[in-house]
Amino acid sequence: MEMPESGPKQRPAWLYVLLGCGGAAGLVCLIGALAMGYCAKSVNDLNKGVTDPEVRKENALKQLGAIPEGYTVVMSASMFVAQVTVLTDAAMLDDGGFQLEGKTHSFMYQRVMANENNKAIREFLQGKTTDEKSALQLNLRVNPASVVKRGSLTVDGRKFAYIASRSGPENGEPQDVLNTTVLFECPGDVLHVGVWTQMDPEPDKANEALDLAGTVADEAELARFLKPMNPCGR
Repeated sequence: MEMPESGPKQRPAWLYVLLGCGGAAGLVCLIGALAMGYCAKSVNDLNKGVTDPEVRKENALKQLGAIPEGYTVVMSASMFVAQVTVLTDAAMLDDGGFQLEGKTHSFMYQRVMANENNKAIREFLQGKTTDEKSALQLNLRVNPASVVKRGSLTVDGRKFAYIASRSGPENGEPQDVLNTTVLFECPGDVLHVGVWTQMDPEPDKANEALDLAGTVADEAELARFLKPMNPCGR
């Protein structure tokens, strides 16, 4: 007896939620949101950074210097006030999307031109302040009550500050996730930040009971992931 063909795999919405799109509108929403929010010089240039694999990779290498092993560029575009690159280690589907599952990761990098809000965001990520409101303007949703770890590290002479936090449906996420928000400590007033994300491995556990080994909040794993990338000065 022949089994009926299964329908196309659905892409979970949480990758796009990380980008502020908040739903299955996906890449179409992403193009529109970035074009409006970041004043892209042309929608065509932005579209190529999403739909053309060669342009995506070329842009990502210009922004990050290198791509971590095992990761694919989902989108990468340069705009008037910002540069954005999204990476994932998820498997690519036939429709060009990505199958995001429990053990997959995504990373969103943003380079934001100097502005009056950058100092407040930098100080929040460095732990000098606890007011997360400035970070919300970059869609860096870090709830101080959900922070599981803060710290700083140096990789090959390059300095980083980071905050690992949890988020879920109560914060507008469709699923429970674990995020590590990273500040690349680059000279100057331009802001370089990234968010490394995975599904929350133990969503029912309290923050203090969560095992961070092997997760995006594991400092050794974070150092390994960040090692190839050097956006400072690019």
